[in-house]
Amino acid sequence: FQKMTSVSTSMRSSTRLFLLAIAFLYEYAVSTAAYKTENENITSKWQLPNFLILFADDLGMGDLSCYGHPTQMTPNLDKLAAEGIRFTQWYSAFHICTPSRAAMMTGRLPIRSGLAGSNWAGSVLTSSSRGGLPLNETTIAEALKQKNYATMAIGKWHLGQQGKFLPTAQGFDEYYGIPYSDDMGNSAWRPNALDVPLPLLHSTPMNITIVEQPTDLNLLTNRYAAKGVQFIKEKSAAKIPWLLYMAFNHVHTPSFVGIQHCNTTLRGRFGDALAEMDDAIGQIMSVVNKARADENTVVFFTSDNGPWLIQRLQSGSAGLLRDGKTTTWEGGFREPGIIRWKGKIKAGRISTEVVTTYDIFPTSLSLAGISLPSDRHIDGKDISEILFSDTAKTPHECIFYYKGIDSPGCLQDDKHHVCSGLWAVRCGAYKAHFYTRNYNSPVVKLHDPPLIFQIEKDPGESYPINQNTDEYKNVKGKVEAEVSKHKQSLMPVPNQFLAGSDISVAVCCDPDSKIRYPTHPKCTCNPENYKVDVCEMDYGQGNSISTTITSTPRAVKFEDLQEQITL
Repeated sequence: FQKMTSVSTSMRSSTRLFLLAIAFLYEYAVSTAAYKTENENITSKWQLPNFLILFADDLGMGDLSCYGHPTQMTPNLDKLAAEGIRFTQWYSAFHICTPSRAAMMTGRLPIRSGLAGSNWAGSVLTSSSRGGLPLNETTIAEALKQKNYATMAIGKWHLGQQGKFLPTAQGFDEYYGIPYSDDMGNSAWRPNALDVPLPLLHSTPMNITIVEQPTDLNLLTNRYAAKGVQFIKEKSAAKIPWLLYMAFNHVHTPSFVGIQHCNTTLRGRFGDALAEMDDAIGQIMSVVNKARADENTVVFFTSDNGPWLIQRLQSGSAGLLRDGKTTTWEGGFREPGIIRWKGKIKAGRISTEVVTTYDIFPTSLSLAGISLPSDRHIDGKDISEILFSDTAKTPHECIFYYKGIDSPGCLQDDKHHVCSGLWAVRCGAYKAHFYTRNYNSPVVKLHDPPLIFQIEKDPGESYPINQNTDEYKNVKGKVEAEVSKHKQSLMPVPNQFLAGSDISVAVCCDPDSKIRYPTHPKCTCNPENYKVDVCEMDYGQGNSISTTITSTPRAVKFEDLQEQITL
């Protein structure tokens, strides 16, 4: 009887355990199904992440207050950094505008798209260039169209001013902006320029409108912000995933700034221009929050290249980095870089991992669940693991600093020497220079064997490693092997700069404008914009002044432009 009781008790315990196991498995199956359904909802059309790319022009590593500038206040960018991850080793793909922007758009070094320049020094497209970003390149906007993203580009494009090269021919639904740098057109800021008047364009895939020519730069940044606000509101309300590429003309020279920001900072007109851009970013981020898109929007901020130091006080600062724009020293390539995704990326992080502007392309596609193009070499890497993990490492083995393309005549003492377009390479903590040139000198120096720095210890590139050490020899061998592998991946492509220039392809609102406005440059349709206020630095008492060209200044606030968004 005692045995039977023992067996019965044992059977009841086994049955109870069995039933508990069944219940657990059922609950697990239900929760797994719910989790799967939730994941399917996350990848549904209205829950795909939005992408906001905030892109500055000629901004240096030392220009923002969150990167250590002692007198420049950038509260909105500081807030962005505090709410996301701030990178200290973020690199552009190039030292000047057009090539670096091509790389950001495509995830590919500009040498692969024919946009690395016409010679060893590199080049940018002009107001009358015949070339542009080739249509067989896949832009981030075109790639995101696979998931039905709404796409808009605002601001400086600089990848071709002809209609066939504008953003609306490259995957964007709408474009509003100046198609190149603000110093490439005649305006109140450059009244003696030989270029056509500086145009402001608005385009869709079916239509191109010249809004103004020349445009009033006093209004430009607020116009950009108002357009961006409208786009974010509309697409977020419609629950359509969106990409907004917001490419400011700030802080390229001439450092234009609206009257409301004139002489409001301690850094002169450059500082005022940067403050105006920061204010516009604040407006954009505010509407992201108000549109309830905050926790579903990945925000990138960086610049195309380093500060244009030959502009002196009208340029930025590379901080402790050496040199700036037009060079392959760190100051020309290393940039401020911030990524924010509220609720997904831990706030307040600082990363020392090496990342690049051309990582934006593959990272965005990965977060949207889109495969990379398989028919071409993508240089950018998916850095999403770095965004979500404190311990993740850079996926880059090496990064390559191109100055231009292979061409002869760069050395003053040897006109027949063919300089490589590849001037420097960074592998790990080491950077090797094959050629160097300072921003304020035409002299190119050949380094054979290469000049090598340990740039994590020496970011100012002041103390090259002794060539006789094992450290140097090991690094040199590694770099040479990586350069060889990289060059094997290159394919010949048409050089877009060799197509040349032709004034007939320049943006022109009216080729016969001289009949109406004989005292103004050809292609003028808004002569009133030559008579606007141009902010000048008060070098005397530090009082706020504006050098007035006309007695009727046209200072329009952002709030007013909400009602005039069709401008």
